[in-house]
Amino acid sequence: MNAMVVSFLLLALLSAHLHPGRSQQGFHLMNFLCNNGSSYALNSTYHSNVVALLGSLSADASNSTVGFATGAAGRGPDQVWGLALCRGDVNGTSCASCLALALAPGVALDNCRGVRDVSVYYDRCLLRYSSEDFLASPDDPGTPMQYSPNRDVNITGDPAGRFVGPAADLVGALSGWAARNSTARYAAGVMSSAQGFTTTDFAVVRNIYGLVQCTPDHSPEACLGCLGRLRDQMPALFNGTSGAQVNLVWCNLRYEVFPFYDSSPVARLVAPPAPPAGGASSRNDVKRTRGAGHAASAAAIILGVVLVSALTVFLRRKAQVNQLDEDDEDSGSLLFDLTTLRRATANFAEENKLGHGGFGAVYKGFLPDGRQIAVKRLDKASSQGLEQLKNELLLAAKLRHINLAKLYGVCLKGQEKLLVYEYLPNRSLDTFLFASEKRPLLGWEARYLIIYGTARGLLYLHEDSQVKVVHRDLKASNILLDADMNPKISDFGLARLFNGDKTTTLTSRVVGTLGYMAPEYAVMGYLSVKLDVYSFGVLVLEIVTGRRNTDACFESSDSEVDEGSSTMLSYVWDHWSKGTALKTMDQALDGQAPENEVLKCVHLSLLCVQENPADRPTMLDVLVMLHGQSSSFATPSKPAFTFVHGETSSSGERPNVCGGSGSQGAAAAAAAVFSVNEMSVSEFQPR
Repeated sequence: MNAMVVSFLLLALLSAHLHPGRSQQGFHLMNFLCNNGSSYALNSTYHSNVVALLGSLSADASNSTVGFATGAAGRGPDQVWGLALCRGDVNGTSCASCLALALAPGVALDNCRGVRDVSVYYDRCLLRYSSEDFLASPDDPGTPMQYSPNRDVNITGDPAGRFVGPAADLVGALSGWAARNSTARYAAGVMSSAQGFTTTDFAVVRNIYGLVQCTPDHSPEACLGCLGRLRDQMPALFNGTSGAQVNLVWCNLRYEVFPFYDSSPVARLVAPPAPPAGGASSRNDVKRTRGAGHAASAAAIILGVVLVSALTVFLRRKAQVNQLDEDDEDSGSLLFDLTTLRRATANFAEENKLGHGGFGAVYKGFLPDGRQIAVKRLDKASSQGLEQLKNELLLAAKLRHINLAKLYGVCLKGQEKLLVYEYLPNRSLDTFLFASEKRPLLGWEARYLIIYGTARGLLYLHEDSQVKVVHRDLKASNILLDADMNPKISDFGLARLFNGDKTTTLTSRVVGTLGYMAPEYAVMGYLSVKLDVYSFGVLVLEIVTGRRNTDACFESSDSEVDEGSSTMLSYVWDHWSKGTALKTMDQALDGQAPENEVLKCVHLSLLCVQENPADRPTMLDVLVMLHGQSSSFATPSKPAFTFVHGETSSSGERPNVCGGSGSQGAAAAAAAVFSVNEMSVSEFQPR
């Protein structure tokens, strides 16, 4: 190490001691931890390995695109493991200079002289070395943690956490961004307050600046978990302090009332208003009221603009809509900027892809305000995509219910047609119900609540919303599940709206999904709310049996029942007729479901799939039945689409719908059930 470098390091250390806790353009020593009592002799093999490893980590991290390196040196009892991480806004040269300070006089090798496990934290880099292989346990709860509150300037009168609360909210939003949208697992942002925060010297600060970072080798979930643990500590440790830093080697966070990072903020948030004089307990109520009023007024103001823009695009295919700037903080807006959505999804990265449906792919992402979203990217060459987008837009501001998936907005930019929904972590019902490894996780209580919540959502669409809506594509893949497994009906691209009291029509364009369509609609195009009731009945039977309605063959385990049933409706009806309906219950439930509730669901579902739509209950009737006893229900008639193996056709032949195997059996069964092309275009105006 030449004299110039030594002089630079000494000056940097002197600056750090003269200005502790304040971030400037140098590298400031925040703290170091001598983590255990085990020791080694100076000038020993272990000491040499430490020096060699720190030099290697410094070089590797500075040459890395994400400023991160891990490694080991030596063998046996003298082996040492290490990790180096530079802040996400630090370039390679500065990264190397920051890490080199750990070798300077008066730092780790002096203050933790002879200690075998040491952590050193600067404001722009950190490192750890140990005689234990800590790299193998990144989630070890015993990992040394270091807190550094900024005591230079404190916030006065903060018993309700008016300052640390918004700071924690900022950290939460940044955590989502860093985990999901940054390969460096780094994010910086700012929280603004219109009222500001008063300090002990009576100054008023209006901005809180923050950053978070995980080691880049962490998965998104592990990064969120690590930062979440640090965030949870903030109210207890830093209430009243105007800034702090928390380091856990694997992740770290910092917030201040002054800018301390060099990168551009990825998030700009607005702090909620102060709680009223009645106390902090009313803060959430005020926040909810303000948020609801703001969203409603914003939606009302821009709805006309959105609809006009959407229709113009549909007719001319060349019009452009005004775009929302990526820093716009109006959560009530329905328009999104393409750049914002590209950043939110890491430019529609394959690892963020949730699936691909009939109209296009769906990607998960994070908005700058911390909201997790699902972005449906409609196929560029699909005219059906424009039809679906128009329908979704027309419904966006009209439908609000706890059991309906929320549409945040849209983006129309050139060939890109994007729909932005709330992200629901458990995805769709079919991913649980029809996956053998996940179906056992879906217990009866969860299934019953899904049935009940879906019924509530349909009742809202049919009777309680501003407009009467027939969904037309109710199925397991369109029932999304939130973190608590609450169901939310999604995908209104094929929905039909009715004006006034009219709730029936005839259409020449039949759309929907195989197995869920009512016979009067599939054959004659007769459309009413009873179509959704039929689809609901099929869905309930799928939830009870754990089987797709289009499975090739439902073999009976009862020798008294026919050899096999070609459809789920046939299978359930056979058992219902013989008084053995409980045998249709999904074996994954392992007999743990209450028999009376299972029988109730089978009974009401058979009422829903009756051939005559007039015989089917309304969704209000369904909810009443879910609260009642099946002994009071009407007796169902045989469903229309029931085909049983062994039945004689009009020509005197017995169709072999269950006799095939593999794809042949599946094809035969599918052919026995009426099918339509689910890619057909829907009509909006009733005929």
